[in-house]
Amino acid sequence: MIECVPREWFDRTDEKLNFFMIVELGFIKPTERSVALDQVTGKMWPLVNDDSQPHLVSEGAWLIQVDLDQNEQADISALADASQAWMAAYSEGEQFSRQLAPAMCCISPARDVRLLRFYCPEIIEILKNQVEHSWFDKLFANLESWHWRTESRKFRMAFESPLTTKSGNSDEWTLEVDKDLWSELVGNPEVDVLISCLTKDAPEVFEGLNGLVKRQKVRDYLAKADELGVMEDDDRKTYVYLEMATGSEAESSEEISKLAKRAVSMQKPLVELLDSLIEQGNQ
Repeated sequence: MIECVPREWFDRTDEKLNFFMIVELGFIKPTERSVALDQVTGKMWPLVNDDSQPHLVSEGAWLIQVDLDQNEQADISALADASQAWMAAYSEGEQFSRQLAPAMCCISPARDVRLLRFYCPEIIEILKNQVEHSWFDKLFANLESWHWRTESRKFRMAFESPLTTKSGNSDEWTLEVDKDLWSELVGNPEVDVLISCLTKDAPEVFEGLNGLVKRQKVRDYLAKADELGVMEDDDRKTYVYLEMATGSEAESSEEISKLAKRAVSMQKPLVELLDSLIEQGNQ
């Protein structure tokens, strides 16, 4: 059990703190789910309550309170791979589940609604910096720390010590965001497609980059492609690849921009112009 929760939890002396995990039940085989949950000593609450979509309840995110006093007797190792976040909070479980549940739905300025896995590392890293939004205090009230698990199965801290001094009731709030934050949280289809294609065809351009940096770079290069007038899908993919491949080399990036402008002015595919230059260089 000890390896399933942050070791720091066992050193805490504040008796008012409660400890929780967010677990996605869909990561547990249906045939093993009931057995795994029966072994949990703490209480649990679904973060999605939608009678019209029962699969989101049975397979979605649940808040599980961890009983540290009984951890040696409780075997929740089956939940380890399904656990997405580990939190210490001053809220009671029932209240805490109501506090977190609204973050499962992100609402755009156009009133579009998307299911949001707000507890994922990339997303919570974005949300914890949005102090100017009215919902910030509602989401992070009473939270003392937040961990996630890395690919090496070690715990990494998203934050420690309260992000807000607010500690009131966090019921009845909505995660309404502006256009830029909506794009950052929900994603840009073009960015997603490009990352998927480049990850498959040229994974070396993303070497050493985490998800947030990777997405931001692709987004920035697409914006630069807009400024240069590069509009065709294949040209945009080629342009982003070339920029990513140059890394931080300003001179090479400038040459790529000139090449892109030339392709636009000649109304010629960027990859075709690039191939002709490579052929000339080999002669």
